[in-house]
Amino acid sequence: MKDIQFSSANVRIRTYENQLLDPPFLERLLSVDHARDLFPILQETPYGDFIEETTNYHDFEQILLAEEKRTFEQAYALTPIKEVVDVFTLKYDYQNLKVLVKMWYTKEDLAHLLVPFGSVSLTHLKEGVQTRKHQALPQAIIDCLEEVFSYIEEYEEVQGIDIIFDNYYWQHFLEITKRHNGEIFGELGQRMIDVFNISTILRSYITGRKKGFMSAVVADGGTLPTEPMLSAIQHSLSDFMALLAKTPYHHLVSSSIQEFEEFKTLNQFDLMKDNFLMARFKELKVMPFGPSAMLGYLYAKEIEIKNLRLIFIGKINKIPVEILRSRVRETYV
Repeated sequence: MKDIQFSSANVRIRTYENQLLDPPFLERLLSVDHARDLFPILQETPYGDFIEETTNYHDFEQILLAEEKRTFEQAYALTPIKEVVDVFTLKYDYQNLKVLVKMWYTKEDLAHLLVPFGSVSLTHLKEGVQTRKHQALPQAIIDCLEEVFSYIEEYEEVQGIDIIFDNYYWQHFLEITKRHNGEIFGELGQRMIDVFNISTILRSYITGRKKGFMSAVVADGGTLPTEPMLSAIQHSLSDFMALLAKTPYHHLVSSSIQEFEEFKTLNQFDLMKDNFLMARFKELKVMPFGPSAMLGYLYAKEIEIKNLRLIFIGKINKIPVEILRSRVRETYV
């Protein structure tokens, strides 16, 4: 990957950054009394392109999906290397495949769970599920579908296929980041895997899962070896904390330990992990060349949409503004 390849794309990305929602704007949204008052404010932003006079505030998810779809379309049109965008859209391919296979097996209509974007077109994914092969699908997805259908044929159920899909997703994700030798690309990929593994281990611990299950759901390829983490958490949470003490991830767990032990929830951890990754993207923001600007912008947009979803759900359900404010993620601008 040659850093100079992204020069023209980065110029356009900087203009898109100027349209990102900043903390004062989010505060305006937080200050409204009712969810219906959010749309008039959002009409001042790019999201306004998808808000009609008749749009009901309960349909906010369609607005967010439309903007996310446009963001990826713009990024794909700009990037000289498609896989830089794929690292953000790949998860939606596997999410859609889970839904499509369950629709095929159960004959239920689950179309409302599909998302209209990914690194592969939804049409090709549908054809892949029906034919189990398609020339437009990456080999990793073809291999994944073969294993999924073998599982279904053997066990005659779909409860276990999520683990298969998740494992192939992370293998595919790692394959993409390794294919491009850029230090930034690889480092960010490893950090995402590390954060996912820590989160997965803690959630498994909360629900009383044993080491065998945890081994099946963690991902390879991060900077932290998974076996020592699994052994530590099986012994005690203190051992797990001690293992992370000399890593960049120690504060993610230490800042959340009280909530974790008292309520068996990970709301604070989820906030911290998103902010942790955002901090790294912001550090790389100053780099004029390479894919860091595009990677940072796409992550910023992902977090922006997560913040908007949080605010809409909070306002609809009358959650106190102090609680909402405490759960809003850090922004890129």
